[in-house]
Amino acid sequence: MPISLFVEKQPNGIAFYINGELQFHTADEAIYHEYLTIPAIALAAKRFPNQPLRVLICGGGDGLAARDILRCPQVSQIDLVDYSQEVIDLGKQDFAFFNQESLSNPKVTLHIHEAFAYLNRLTQEFITADNLTHKYHAIICDFTYPASVGDTQIYSLEWFDLLKQTLIPSGIIATNAVSPDRDTLAFWCIYQTILTAGLDVKPMQLQIPSFVNHDYGNWGFLLASEISISRSEIETLDLPSELRELSLKNLLQVFIFDRAIAKLRHSVIPHKKDSSQLLFYLLNRLNQLNCSSQNQENLEQKIDFLDFCEPRQAIAITKNIDPMSLDSLAKAWLNQLESNPEQLLIPAQHHSHTPEISQEWIGRVKQLLTQIDLSRLIAKLLERSQELPHEITVDLRELQTKLSNFQLSNKLMDKLPQNASQSIYTDSATRPSFNLTTAKVIAILSLTLLVANLAAPDAVFAKGSTSSFGSFGGSDDGSGVGVFGLMMTIGGVFWLINLANDSNQK
Repeated sequence: MPISLFVEKQPNGIAFYINGELQFHTADEAIYHEYLTIPAIALAAKRFPNQPLRVLICGGGDGLAARDILRCPQVSQIDLVDYSQEVIDLGKQDFAFFNQESLSNPKVTLHIHEAFAYLNRLTQEFITADNLTHKYHAIICDFTYPASVGDTQIYSLEWFDLLKQTLIPSGIIATNAVSPDRDTLAFWCIYQTILTAGLDVKPMQLQIPSFVNHDYGNWGFLLASEISISRSEIETLDLPSELRELSLKNLLQVFIFDRAIAKLRHSVIPHKKDSSQLLFYLLNRLNQLNCSSQNQENLEQKIDFLDFCEPRQAIAITKNIDPMSLDSLAKAWLNQLESNPEQLLIPAQHHSHTPEISQEWIGRVKQLLTQIDLSRLIAKLLERSQELPHEITVDLRELQTKLSNFQLSNKLMDKLPQNASQSIYTDSATRPSFNLTTAKVIAILSLTLLVANLAAPDAVFAKGSTSSFGSFGGSDDGSGVGVFGLMMTIGGVFWLINLANDSNQK
């Protein structure tokens, strides 16, 4: 897949973008690269004293991570794997001043390759060799922000299993992640995936001004190893001299998270290769942006991940359930009615789909629904019951009866004094109701209309199509509902009703 590279020269340095996403700005890139690389390399040096360190960099074609790794004299070899020759060329030319010509250093070997395939081949070679002489003491993953299912493979369970096979036991893995406050569920999804792979993992977060200015939030990193990472190890790290941003004192602070954000790590599912789970979390983010700025001095609201070791228990990953499928998206939308019916959001399927767009869509559909007489609609559908499947006819009659009972109960309550109307039907078992509440019926119609409009807007909203589908009333003047749109709506309504019923039964 072609990528778009853009280098922007600014008065205070240069900014580098891949596919429109900021990768670094030279004014503050040292914050990112020193925190990504130095703790992992210093910890590897502490665990393997007096041994020449072999380091693998996945991504990082700009050469900035390699520059900081080379600050440690114990490092003897760096293999850098990046799939983009164009980024490597920029690293050797435009970025050479900033990366101190790290890509031309004799300790660095470049591999133009896709990282997943490269590690697959490497692990097969290790099995054949059956020794540790070619494995790595530290692995640094410096990837771009994932924008597709394919991009998320390098955050999957299979990926971290590969890293384990490539790593010397007690070696260190460091990976960039996503923003813990902007992409909270996605961040913890990667965290839980590493735990499920059998690694101890410590989350880190820090502010990078250029990232904050691009609305990326605090940025997250993850430090992992098969051997538990202790506070005492971190507190006694021997850091290289002449670092621009990282200090031992500041390092100890990046493992501290707001408790409100940290507790959400228990509510996510790990990510598997070729799954859309991580992408779903990225698209349907849970925004906790203001959590970290509040109660800065209230230590009771904080949790320090250096103070405990998370249990490495495998979390069950449900097979054959795609969170991006229409069924899953619809169920997620219906479930919101149970927890927060006033703040409904349509689950996103694309990066351009924002919560604001969802609210606008729902607002427009609500306006449309105010013009629909549900009882009359059902009656009209039943007039053509012979053309409908038997199951749909039965469900329509049942819905008609329950809707009538529900409307009758509302009329009776309107005629009663206010205090009486508040006390009547307090027993939910005696109150007339649908198998779905009125709110759910409206929600089902809303979602059906929205989905159907995406597929066939002219048919669903009766914009006067003259196609062979015809119209509900048999005319083609645009006054009726297109047969195709009508059947799509009917089918969608009962499909969603069945989804809701299934959820209620569970």
